Amino acid sequence: MDLHSAVREKFGFDGFYPGQEEVVSRVMAGEDTLAILATGAGKSLTYQLPALLLGGTTVVVSPLIALMKDQLDMLRDRGITEVVALNSTLSEEQELRARERIRNGSVRIAYTTPEKLEDESFIALLKSVKVPLFVVDEAHCISQWGHDFRPAYLALGGIIAKLGSPTVLALTATATPSVREDILRQLGIEDVKPIVRGFDRPSLIYSAIKADKEADKLKILRSLLAGPQALEGTGIVYTATIKNALEVQDYLKRQLGVPAAVYHSKLHKEDRTAVHNLFMDEAIRAVVATNAFGLGIDKPNIRFVVHYDLPGSLEAYTQEAGRAGRDGLPSHCTLIYRMSDTRVQNYFLTGKYPDIEEVQRVYGTIDVFSAQSGGVSMTDLRKILQLPLTKLKVILALLKKSGFIEAAGRSAYALSEAARRNGSLVLSLANYETKKSYDQSKLAMMLQYAESGSCRRRFILNYFGEEFDAANCGACDNCLRATHRGIDEGASTGGFKISDVVMHPKFGTGTVERTERDLVTVLFPSVGYKTLLASAVNRPTSRIA
Repeated sequence: MDLHSAVREKFGFDGFYPGQEEVVSRVMAGEDTLAILATGAGKSLTYQLPALLLGGTTVVVSPLIALMKDQLDMLRDRGITEVVALNSTLSEEQELRARERIRNGSVRIAYTTPEKLEDESFIALLKSVKVPLFVVDEAHCISQWGHDFRPAYLALGGIIAKLGSPTVLALTATATPSVREDILRQLGIEDVKPIVRGFDRPSLIYSAIKADKEADKLKILRSLLAGPQALEGTGIVYTATIKNALEVQDYLKRQLGVPAAVYHSKLHKEDRTAVHNLFMDEAIRAVVATNAFGLGIDKPNIRFVVHYDLPGSLEAYTQEAGRAGRDGLPSHCTLIYRMSDTRVQNYFLTGKYPDIEEVQRVYGTIDVFSAQSGGVSMTDLRKILQLPLTKLKVILALLKKSGFIEAAGRSAYALSEAARRNGSLVLSLANYETKKSYDQSKLAMMLQYAESGSCRRRFILNYFGEEFDAANCGACDNCLRATHRGIDEGASTGGFKISDVVMHPKFGTGTVERTERDLVTVLFPSVGYKTLLASAVNRPTSRIA
């Protein structure tokens, strides 16, 4: 098949972005594929084109309802109408119509959330039709090492098997080598060699500025957006909290006269839409936002992304910074940070993971209602336990995966048969403690990036498993300073390469994630990232039995 003719006919494109054609070719050949394509590299085309060529109904699991809407709108604008989205926003009548369209074979792409796939009747419907391709978007969500965590993603491997093991395409923009391995294992496609493309964005100019006091951050922001060498064009200022977003937006408007709007998760839907439209129409200079803003923003000429606070991980940072300069023109990605920023991110981490007492409270509450027909609903559990929704979902997923509870209807839970018969089942939270340590180590890596005096581009590329051999990228603050001073930093590897397996007497076996002069950063499964002297680790020696 001539894929270039197909992409021209179906989408009007003259060719493919780097990596797209390779992914499409693999999928068309029926090969399971994991594609790590940087933000803005055109991930959606890699499943939309095959879906239109393969026939049957391609299932696309997407984490965000807003993203589904954007995809449907884009396809319909191109005259492609054989698509539906099944999610929690549909009325009962709308869902019945969508299901009927799938049943009679008139749907080529069915978008759905992972939570929707917990509905056995929906699985039965999908089993009744031909599903040639199963797509997992934002696939890092399936990994215990991923920077996001959606419990419903954990069941996808089993759902793929129930659907007769169609070709699997997993897509993400943020997967380190260890996350890739975990995604493949969770989806049951271990032998796949990932396609990694597009993390080097030569047009992005990276820099980091340290602030000693909170007030200094505003002074730095003033120099960036209103000084004699102010950044040009429109952009985004990211903050870690809603409080900071409101304060920064007020400062930009009142003190600097910079037209700016604020965007966060607590805004009403119509207000979010209004801010989005103002930004797209360039009626404002900047959006000051939490990480709620950005996914699905298709604006190629964002000239700057400023982070006012330290993000929780390099995955989050590169995804947000990567929204700048998609038109290939120079764009600035500036990180302002204080050492105390880590306190906010550690607070978020604390709220994310359950402790044993919270798990026991949830289990005990479900046990109390075990005689009740239909189990106990998620809504009632929230009212009784007063736990944050995300944490409650994590606990329920943990109990369900461990065999303690089972679904008893839509968003309702009851004790499993095994739990009723055996009251001495023991729950282990060891995996969650490990993941917590891992996420804390990712925050340490983010701080290490901020504090680094070497090439920032190399730091980012190495973190995502790509080599970068140039001594000087010529487009980050550290390399530009080194060029000005006539310093050749070199690209010393400390004797190790990325993905080398090494041993440490205390932390065990790990994988090299990046190297810098005589230092090596290793990811250990038990403790996360550790940056050590290269002399502190050794290559494993094979023993003769």
